[in-house]
Amino acid sequence: MSISAPVRDKSTWLSYAQATAFGWFVYGFGATLPFLRTDLGLSRTTASLHSLTMAAGSVTAGLISGAIIAKLGRGMTLRYASVIFAIGLTIYTFSHHLAFTLIGVSLCAFTGSIIVQGTGAYLSLHHGVKAPTTISELHAMAAGIGLFAPVLVGVGVTVGFGWRPALFVAAIGILVIELIRGRDVYQYGPPISKVEHSNHHDALGPLPRRFWFAWVAILCTAATEFSLLLWASDLLRVQGGLTKGASAASLGCVVGGMFIGRLATARLSSRIDAEKLYQTSLLLALVGFLIFWSSYTAPVMLVALVITGLGVGGHFPLGLARSMRASDGRPDRGSARMSIGAGLASGIAPFALGAMADHIGIHNAYAIVPVSLAIALVIAVRVRVPVS
Repeated sequence: MSISAPVRDKSTWLSYAQATAFGWFVYGFGATLPFLRTDLGLSRTTASLHSLTMAAGSVTAGLISGAIIAKLGRGMTLRYASVIFAIGLTIYTFSHHLAFTLIGVSLCAFTGSIIVQGTGAYLSLHHGVKAPTTISELHAMAAGIGLFAPVLVGVGVTVGFGWRPALFVAAIGILVIELIRGRDVYQYGPPISKVEHSNHHDALGPLPRRFWFAWVAILCTAATEFSLLLWASDLLRVQGGLTKGASAASLGCVVGGMFIGRLATARLSSRIDAEKLYQTSLLLALVGFLIFWSSYTAPVMLVALVITGLGVGGHFPLGLARSMRASDGRPDRGSARMSIGAGLASGIAPFALGAMADHIGIHNAYAIVPVSLAIALVIAVRVRVPVS
């Protein structure tokens, strides 16, 4: 298979940048959690409530985003999402009470999910068969820049600035993006009331059966990714002997691996069958994680995290692209259902992991990850979603 490179116009680059601002929060959030636990005196179980509120925000976005996009248009929805995301991140980074940090995280997850849905659906429609490349590039850019978030969190704590300034950068960045975007937002998708016919709105009918298999695979990979982002630093500290600051900064290894993986996915998806690429990424993540999980030596764990990240990097962009294909002309509805599934998995899995870790230890609790990856791999092999 060989597909020519997509044309990356201004709207494509702005989609990349908007998703990257959310990526900065996602990749930096896990690194801030140990410090928030210390600041507020929280157990792992209580701190894990943040992952549940993230799930609630993502699920809510999935449930109502379709109606919002139909009413406001995808473009205006993306604009409002940027503004509310900045507000939510401000609340999280500058609050010193659990109730407010939970509210801030839920707002970030709600609007961030809409951003991922909206940009993914837009790129799918805007680039057609080249969408796997652009969606992979979008997530590669988010990971590539986002890998600096945990590093800066660790550096900030080490030099005495604290963890908050490093995370707050995303709030400023996303508002700057909206200034650059300007007033013309309808090119990203107008409201239904503005047009009688538009390829920016879904086809009628239910989502196909094949879509739901892709949905389950997304659940499994989201559970893997967020379990790593939220708790890998704890395993590095407990099992690898790193300090809190070093373990937080070391999350950059998995995010860096994700960046390289997504960059490679973006390049290879135009030359190699996307389904084979997806299966390979799942297998690579499984092998890398098993090495990370079984080792008690920090350097080996860090190398294994990079390998795991290389595999994980392809999961969401390839999974999202294949779900758009499986939706059979219903990208907004499909991406909304994906938001619900990914939100549930990204909230429940880290919460379960954190709660179990308080009782059986962080090592044993991490059994969630290989089980999830194995399920996703079986689905990917048995239920293919070919590129048309």
